[in-house]
Amino acid sequence: MITEAKAEDFFYQEARAKLITGKVIDENKLPLIGVSVKIKGGTGGAITNAEGDFTLSVKSEKDSIQFSYIGYKTQTISAGVTGFVTIQMTPRSKENLDEVAIVGYGTQKKVSVTGAISTISVSEMQKVSTPSLSNAIAGKLPGIITRQATGEPGYDAAAIYIRGLSTFGQNAPLVLIDGVERDMNQINAQEIESFTILKDASATAVYGVRGANGVILLTTKRGSVGKPAVTFRSEAAALHAMRLPEYINAGQYASLMNEARINSGNSPTWSDEEIRKFKDGSDPYLYPNSNWTDAVLKKDTWQTIQNLSVTGGSDVIKYYTNVGFTLQDGIYKQDNNNPYNTNANIKRYNFRSNVDINLSKSLYMQLGIGGIIHKGNYPGWSAPDIFNALKVISPIAYPVTNPDGTPGGAATYLGWNPWARATQSGYTTQDRLNLQGTFAMKWDLSSFTTKGLSLRALFAYDRYTQTDNPRRKAFLVKRYLGKDPISGKDLYSTPFQEEQPLGYGVGGYSNRAIYTEAQINYERSFGKHSVTSMLLLNERDYVDLSAGTSVANLPYRRRGLSGRTTYNYDNRYLVEFNFGYNGSENFPDGKKYGFFPAASAGWVVSNEKFWKVNFVSNLKIRASRGLVGNDNISQRFLFLSTIRTNGQSYLFGADQQLFNGMEEEAIGNPNVTWERATKNNIGIDLGLFKDRITLQIDAFNEDRKDILLRRGTVPDFAGFFPWSIPYGNLGRIKNKGIDGLLEIKNTTSKGLFYSLRTNFTWARNTIVENDEPSRKYAYLSGKGLPLLQPLGFVADGFFSSLDEIETSPRQTFSRPRVGDVKYKDIDGDGLIDANDRIPIGYARLPQMTFGFGGTVAYKGFDASVYFTGAAQTSLMLSGTSMWPFFDGAGVNNVLTEYYDNRWTPENRNNALYPAIDEGNNPNNFVNSTLYMRNGDYLRLRNAEIGYSLPKRFNNKIGVSNMRLFINAVNLYTWDHIKIIDPESNDGTGGYPLQRSFNAGLQIDFK
Repeated sequence: MITEAKAEDFFYQEARAKLITGKVIDENKLPLIGVSVKIKGGTGGAITNAEGDFTLSVKSEKDSIQFSYIGYKTQTISAGVTGFVTIQMTPRSKENLDEVAIVGYGTQKKVSVTGAISTISVSEMQKVSTPSLSNAIAGKLPGIITRQATGEPGYDAAAIYIRGLSTFGQNAPLVLIDGVERDMNQINAQEIESFTILKDASATAVYGVRGANGVILLTTKRGSVGKPAVTFRSEAAALHAMRLPEYINAGQYASLMNEARINSGNSPTWSDEEIRKFKDGSDPYLYPNSNWTDAVLKKDTWQTIQNLSVTGGSDVIKYYTNVGFTLQDGIYKQDNNNPYNTNANIKRYNFRSNVDINLSKSLYMQLGIGGIIHKGNYPGWSAPDIFNALKVISPIAYPVTNPDGTPGGAATYLGWNPWARATQSGYTTQDRLNLQGTFAMKWDLSSFTTKGLSLRALFAYDRYTQTDNPRRKAFLVKRYLGKDPISGKDLYSTPFQEEQPLGYGVGGYSNRAIYTEAQINYERSFGKHSVTSMLLLNERDYVDLSAGTSVANLPYRRRGLSGRTTYNYDNRYLVEFNFGYNGSENFPDGKKYGFFPAASAGWVVSNEKFWKVNFVSNLKIRASRGLVGNDNISQRFLFLSTIRTNGQSYLFGADQQLFNGMEEEAIGNPNVTWERATKNNIGIDLGLFKDRITLQIDAFNEDRKDILLRRGTVPDFAGFFPWSIPYGNLGRIKNKGIDGLLEIKNTTSKGLFYSLRTNFTWARNTIVENDEPSRKYAYLSGKGLPLLQPLGFVADGFFSSLDEIETSPRQTFSRPRVGDVKYKDIDGDGLIDANDRIPIGYARLPQMTFGFGGTVAYKGFDASVYFTGAAQTSLMLSGTSMWPFFDGAGVNNVLTEYYDNRWTPENRNNALYPAIDEGNNPNNFVNSTLYMRNGDYLRLRNAEIGYSLPKRFNNKIGVSNMRLFINAVNLYTWDHIKIIDPESNDGTGGYPLQRSFNAGLQIDFK
């Protein structure tokens, strides 16, 4: 507390403060933006602006002022200088000695990092305009594999995996925002300061039982010393739905039905006159031609993202505040007669405030508050329900609407009219509220005990609430029968379903999480020797507040002790040891805790005295090995046995009354434990020509053991119910691969900046043990195959004659016809059956992803382009609408892809699909190479052009910087599938991905 006397002294000292002004330039005498200017050993500081200018207040001319910037040597001058100061920074000729990297539970000097980590700049993420952050990193980081299967607002986040798949269960990485487990897809890119992924055991061992799947670390922006700096960024995008489903028209459909009848030896269903009516639309209600895609979906929609941030502060307090608004609209068409919105859309409001307070020279406090309000609106039916209806209801089933405007319909597939599902079934609102609070304190003990020793504590409280209000309603369903021949009035069937008023429902989900950690850190240099050490104790308490049972409402608790020690000799020889000792309430007493150690080492060859290769500015070799775990193993408390009181029922007595018995529900496993992953990594960091060219390559392998599986080798005659068969930690998977990053960047003497960047990731896993029973043939076993490897039959063309059918192996699915698929007899027994299925293609998740692109900038103009892609992945293009008449002739919709490429007597040689049949053809409708497609693709992911207005114009309008930009996402895709997006799930597609054309501006106010 400052007394009155101390306050007078404080203000007196402030009055004596000296202001130093100047400019910081690079080796080409161009201004450097964002250079850190601070008093050495003190707390004051400033950041250079867009012109490289700075102003710093110093209290004593005896102080020293430090200038630091990534990629340049730190420079120091005396605070006793007079006049305007110009500082020219010098690029580091060796390694970036002072550059800091984000690591688990802290930071390290980048030169001393021996683990496998990757980062991406915020500016690179901002080039992809998307509400979900996971979509902004696709193909841009080595070690990351992503797949975005849908573009539905609010559900468009990509699945993220670090170095592929390694377990049968949960493969998602641990995501930490400001050190706390949170959802990365709910924050804006403008709030982020850094984005880092931790890939190997050395980097993730401190997370112990949570580190096996890798870790993503995000830090949000914080304040800096200086007057308030206000930044406003506004962008709006036109969205275009890519690859909407294309189905055949009514005339083609009716002809296809006739063709199916003829193929089966029956007479046609429709006459030539009726087919003409389907084609020409002369009787649109009795002979409809319903284009369901056009009736339900629109191609174009829009989104906008707005952010306003304020940052600044003094030596005592620094602050950062951001407010954001995101809106994304859906692609469903609406009925203007509805007084409510039935289209999908989201509105998200983001708020974040980070405050840093220096309570004294050694005691610091941080407070972070975040709020995310998400409001979603959706049709009464979900996106899968609507898109399934598009696939099922044929163009001739009934008109979109009857003559009186009511939805067309029939008694079969009651209520499946796609247009009515999207517009006449009410709507659903979804409100999500996410409150995040973080409080931290740091106490530097250097002046009390020993130099370099500090304490840190953190407390976080998160609360999430989701409320769903479905306002569903049933719509009127009746069939149009034509006009009364006498009165001319429209005739309808008796309603199959009456219209109902809007209903009301309420549902939702809520949880809260409390996280605490206490940390002691030590960092000290002794000549050429540098050591750091960290010891941390943490605990997380998570409760499902809306759980339906008392057991599910029990807190999920984890507690752990983590540590790290590093040793650095002369920035040449690096050694690091990490460990995590973690426990979970999910495991039995005596087995709740596990120890997960890791060790790594590095050798900076370029810092050796014998190194004389001048153009190699940095060469570091890294290696690591360690053990990490995964406790996210599906069910809780598997060590407990449970009894079901309402089990199998039996009839007793003379009157045969039904009584429920008791039965085993789950047989406990007293030895259940977490997964254990032994990871090895070897990497090289290379910098050439003063780091104008940098290369990072890592090779890795992983042996994941003790994967939880439900026993597969328990025979039926043992008498266990399928749901009571116990689990065991029996699974084992090996994973290996390589990832790398190459970057070239330079600024010429004329001020032209250019950069080129490419990265790739390849990861292949193999199942070693899955506890499956012995198979008749080795190729039927999953062992030795990748996870989720598809199995299917090998198609060998189509039967062209009855003689070929008679002389070929007998296909046991059904009696084949001419034009049906012919399969290879893998086991040579003369039969085509389940034993002839073999591994075909690749798994849906790509084994390889990559990206490449570049940026150029000159005198305020900048342009960038980036490509992403994937390889070694397959997609099964099968199911409803690719298997025509699966539910009977006249029921299912049919994709144009099938219709144009089916087998007919006139199209024997170029056919891709079998001849049409009247109904479900078990011979043709099985997974086989016939329906498998190469999922490899190359996508022009994003491109951007920007212009920063000159300083003289900015001064006239009173701002420090203004940048205008336009960018686009998903501009073009080269692939083998064409009819649905290559990132889609197996099947025939769903809610499509979007192409966006985005325009915006960013203003930095003075």
